[in-house]
Amino acid sequence: MENCVPIFKIILIATSILYSQVVELTVGQEGKTGLLDAGNVEDYLDSLIRNDKNINHSYILASIKGVEPITVKYIANHELIYIDTLFIKDNKQVRSQTYQSLLKSILNISSEKDILQQIKRLESSYKFLQNSIHFRYGKTKGGGLALLLDIIPEFENNISGLFGANRANDGNWITNGEIELYLENIWSTASNSLFHWKRLNEKSEIISILHYEPTLWNLPFGLQLKLDKELRDQEYILQKKEFRIFSSPNRYGKWFFGSNVLTIIPTNIGNSLGLLNHKSSSILLGIINDKRDHRWIPTNGSYWDISVSIGKQIEDNISNLKGDWSLDNGFFWRINSFLSYHINLYVKGIWVENGNVHKGQKIRYGGVNNLRGYRDDQFISASLCIPSMELVSNIRKDLQLFAFIESAIQKEHMPYPLGFGMGIKQVSRSSIVSATIGFGRGDPISEAKLHIKFSSRL
Repeated sequence: MENCVPIFKIILIATSILYSQVVELTVGQEGKTGLLDAGNVEDYLDSLIRNDKNINHSYILASIKGVEPITVKYIANHELIYIDTLFIKDNKQVRSQTYQSLLKSILNISSEKDILQQIKRLESSYKFLQNSIHFRYGKTKGGGLALLLDIIPEFENNISGLFGANRANDGNWITNGEIELYLENIWSTASNSLFHWKRLNEKSEIISILHYEPTLWNLPFGLQLKLDKELRDQEYILQKKEFRIFSSPNRYGKWFFGSNVLTIIPTNIGNSLGLLNHKSSSILLGIINDKRDHRWIPTNGSYWDISVSIGKQIEDNISNLKGDWSLDNGFFWRINSFLSYHINLYVKGIWVENGNVHKGQKIRYGGVNNLRGYRDDQFISASLCIPSMELVSNIRKDLQLFAFIESAIQKEHMPYPLGFGMGIKQVSRSSIVSATIGFGRGDPISEAKLHIKFSSRL
């Protein structure tokens, strides 16, 4: 860094001419005097500053007396010093404008504790920064305090496929699958994009497209756009458009607000079943954060994704208020170096003023993403709560085994569906593989639900 030198070097540069001489050092205003070899003066003053645990504490050279023994007097300076300059080591992966926008919340901080806290917030809010920020202090030629950031981002680009197999009630095997393309940092803006296609059976298909930019035009917020389209049981076609604006990270994560528009158009089969045309629009508010210690095989940390929305819907020319809510909250606790405990609570629901929730608005669940041990989207409810517990073992840094049990608490299906089973995840430089085998309440071994997901890193 051409115009930035470490703060302690510039403070103590005068002592370099005194090397190999005995120095009488006076620190502060208390008249404390000690004889030190000149080569130890810098280490001594550095230790004072480090032990103070503040970045606003420095020692300024007051005078040098040029007779033996040489006396060097330093005066403690407790005036607040703020970070006013950021120097980012250029790795050419991300535009400097993007980094400056994402990291400018570090500016004007005068406490090392606050700096560390803000860096943790940044790392938990942007996955590509997880455990990637290293820093040193420096002082600019103009006398300001700078932070030299060495960032090694970890972007993830992969294409994945999921294969599922289970035996239907008639004894035949049902297969389903999905394909997902996930890309980060496409235009060197730390963005992420997702294309998701899923086929449940010959009557149901889902397509989802998402794009997220963490900052736009050096503004302190991010933007996400999402489009979903579904064909369900050949009964209706659902289309949902949504946008979200994200705040800068704070102690709770990233707040977001936005809106969505939902339309449901019945097919001829749906019309014969009495399904109505549906159109609704809502405003939404939420917060998201992820403090897990690993993107793929975490063993410690917490995460949450919370949102609520309220709006208006129209069916059969009748208008009603509507609202929905969603919570995905979990914690990993490390028991020892090999075992961890994972608890997750997944809550989702919808409310309509007249009490009539359209079939297309209801929540589908079951399968590898929620309520393992059952077929994908086997159940449908207006609201539900799925608590799950896992015992996780990282037998190697790249290999994780887990056993799980979970249940769906809701009104429509009794007794509550209960799933349990085990799985494995393996991460390598070229791929991520996850396999899960699960059983539903009372299922024999022959009715196990197998899900295998393979992601090839690009």
